[in-house]
Amino acid sequence: MTIVEHLEELRKRIVISMVALAVGAAACFIFKGYLLAFLVTPLKGKKLITLSPAESFMTAFKVSIYVGILLSSPVIIYQIWAFVAPGLKTKEKRVVLYATIFTSLLFLGGVAFAWWLVLPRGLNFLLSYENSYFHAQIQASRYFSFVAMFMLGFGIVFELPALILTLARLGLVNSKQLAHNRRYAILAGAIISAALTPSQDAVSMIAMAVPFVLLYEISVQLSRVIQKPRRKGAVASDGTEGEAAG
Repeated sequence: MTIVEHLEELRKRIVISMVALAVGAAACFIFKGYLLAFLVTPLKGKKLITLSPAESFMTAFKVSIYVGILLSSPVIIYQIWAFVAPGLKTKEKRVVLYATIFTSLLFLGGVAFAWWLVLPRGLNFLLSYENSYFHAQIQASRYFSFVAMFMLGFGIVFELPALILTLARLGLVNSKQLAHNRRYAILAGAIISAALTPSQDAVSMIAMAVPFVLLYEISVQLSRVIQKPRRKGAVASDGTEGEAAG
């Protein structure tokens, strides 16, 4: 494909992703009442405040977009795979297709993990911290942005196994390399957690960093099973040739 054809393919994939997002956001806006009622359940009856006449409408609109991204995420992920697919071999295309399905499930699993296990406890800690001195009032727009970024961050972190296993199956990394670079993975987990956690408090960052490290370790072990076998006589990473058979 020429550069123009690549750009045309990219435009096509972006348009399809935007249409999927628009459809998902529109459907969410129709049922915004149910969404808002569901998303405020971690507050346990605590009311949200608005600071401008238009904030209620804009907040409901933003919530529809946030949830629309979640609903359309499988389509968006597939469009990413479809854009990459023409440059891969037939067998590699099959691997990436399976990885796309796996990635979508992991993303939704990360969102569910954040919503059911981490977010309620994190909010309880933040809102009850030194409550004898502070009276917490939560602005509606900031609350929903916090929840959206929090769940998005966990969704991204939970995609780590799909990324590592895909690279291992394609022969780009192997289990020995992953195990050798474990300390860098732990450092990367801390940095990513600090960047993706919207509140940047210690509890939330630890709650994200720990699954990151655990998922990395699981990926290292699984990569031993699915990694692409090395051909005899292939050039080693240090530039020397592998030993011939016999």
